Amino acid sequence: MTDTPPSAYIDVSDMRLGDRMACAWWAQQRRMNEGLRFALLDRNFKLAERFSLALFFPATFTEMSEAEIKAANLPEWHQSNLWLTVTNAFAKTQLAGHFEYLPPEVLQRAEEIRRQKTPGKPRVLIHQLNDAPYNRVRNWKQCDADALPPALTALGFDVLLLNPKAKQFIGGYTEMLAQMLVCDAFIGGDTGPSHVFALLCADKPQVAIYPDMTRNEKMYEWQRVELGVELPWSSMPLRPDLAKLTLRHTRHWVFERGLPRWHRVGRFKVEDAVNTLLSVMPAPR
Repeated sequence: MTDTPPSAYIDVSDMRLGDRMACAWWAQQRRMNEGLRFALLDRNFKLAERFSLALFFPATFTEMSEAEIKAANLPEWHQSNLWLTVTNAFAKTQLAGHFEYLPPEVLQRAEEIRRQKTPGKPRVLIHQLNDAPYNRVRNWKQCDADALPPALTALGFDVLLLNPKAKQFIGGYTEMLAQMLVCDAFIGGDTGPSHVFALLCADKPQVAIYPDMTRNEKMYEWQRVELGVELPWSSMPLRPDLAKLTLRHTRHWVFERGLPRWHRVGRFKVEDAVNTLLSVMPAPR
């Protein structure tokens, strides 16, 4: 299948990690249903560490330069408002996607982590969403985020934070993917790692702690009507058995560059988050 020439190209240069996962899910579905393959133009304007879709989805994508795309005379597959169009495409299939390839270093690191796991203690991997400046309403209030790990530990779970401190991950993509392969469940917000887990580990429980999306639905309603699709905009991870918990919108004071600012933030009850997880996996005995 990797010898199939691309039928169109997709410009992913402006896509963050979650957007890339949505793009990969949709393109992969088209490959499986229509036999199509796509070229990628990736100048990577958004990510500190580049995430190559062509590496992890080689059957679906091949990477090409602007000159190569022009020489091949490839049309662009413009996915319009990506989360609006992909949400409606997903609703028609309800099928999870999957990674097509994992580098040896990811598999090797996962095996190292697996050997260190405590037997009988299911591991819950958490990505605290506390550093999304482009959409602060998706952020968790830090006191709620901090209270969740000890509540799960008290039930017998082994808890690992993907980002122990804001904007500080425990490693790069290799470490993140390896930890996801070894964990038994994942809890995260509207952020890239949640979307990665949905494609990488669709067979494991996943809890999405997300904001109410009414504001975004209204913002993109005109595009929904223009495109003629049924469902409103959504940025939920693309898997059929996702467990969901909706944040309550509040505001709080934060200091930025020495000045107080009144920012929106999301709150959740820790017991609700715990119960949402327990609805998809049992507590350790």
